[in-house]
Amino acid sequence: MPISGVVLKCTPGAATSVAERARLLPGVEVHAVLPDGQVVVVIEAGTVKQEAERAMHLQDIEGVISVQVAYHNFEDETTEQGGGYGIDEA
Repeated sequence: MPISGVVLKCTPGAATSVAERARLLPGVEVHAVLPDGQVVVVIEAGTVKQEAERAMHLQDIEGVISVQVAYHNFEDETTEQGGGYGIDEA
């Protein structure tokens, strides 16, 4: 399951509204709205493709200047069935 910590850089005064809209997206959890206008979120998804799609939805929120990845991790949940780590069959 892929998990990423990302920072949304927002236009001045938009961070609160960006956080409110980001909270509505499935698999997105808002952790902080920083005083400098950035929003810290975690994205969880079933596949890397879904995770990337959620990041694109964040980028499309009005007031978002950029989506910067601070942390990314994924493990293939099928390793017990003979699969390998880092393989995403999206």
